Amino acid sequence: MTDNDKALVAAPSDLVQSVVRALGLIDIIAESDEPMRAKSIAERAGLHLATTSHLLSTLVHVGYLSRRGREYTISSRKILGLNAKIEDAWRPSRRATNLLARVVERTGETAYLSAWHEGNVTIVSVEDGTHAVRVADLRVGISGDIHARASGKALLAFGHEDEVSRLGDEQGNLPRRTDHTLGKLSALEENLSEVRERGYAIDMQEYVEGVCGLAIPLFDGLRRPRAALSITAPVERFTDPRHFDLYVDAILEAKRADAQSA
Repeated sequence: MTDNDKALVAAPSDLVQSVVRALGLIDIIAESDEPMRAKSIAERAGLHLATTSHLLSTLVHVGYLSRRGREYTISSRKILGLNAKIEDAWRPSRRATNLLARVVERTGETAYLSAWHEGNVTIVSVEDGTHAVRVADLRVGISGDIHARASGKALLAFGHEDEVSRLGDEQGNLPRRTDHTLGKLSALEENLSEVRERGYAIDMQEYVEGVCGLAIPLFDGLRRPRAALSITAPVERFTDPRHFDLYVDAILEAKRADAQSA
């Protein structure tokens, strides 16, 4: 969930503050490229050093952190163990992975597979293209801003209607990532109708300024799409008819192949 998504969700009244703080420390340490000391962690978290030290000791004891001397890191054993438990739920099908590779080979652009996960559209696989430009924010595990991503719109357009209605606030406002992001639920619904008509979704600099995307739903034999296959490209290439036509041809070919294999 992104910061914009969090802003739309009120915090539950029964939060356990110590748990929130402990998980926040894990996030801080995970974001660091180097092992961290308690003082630096406390400063980053805005907590007293004594409170931070108690929380760190607890996290080491239960296995989420490792300590060497005065430095703390994420416990690889714990993370790998958790990853093994959820890997099957995240792993895309071989058919989807093959289609992903074919699109990358034909277009030269980086492509992604995304899927529904806990109410959000999450990237589950990335295949790098041969072109130099790649969106730094897009990697396995990234989710949120469904309405601003081509993959999100592809899944929304062909998924359950209630997935669309739950987006936005009481006034139907949607969080904006860029000046191009659709800011109203009514505008998104109109856009999704166009997606259904043409068979693919477009992100025109709605998620990242200067970058565009194209996505199709992959049903993999199911009634509702199991995943979305998307490609990204800088706006200069995306708006060039020669490149855009290639992208559309490649992604619609993948869509036909998915339908034929059902």
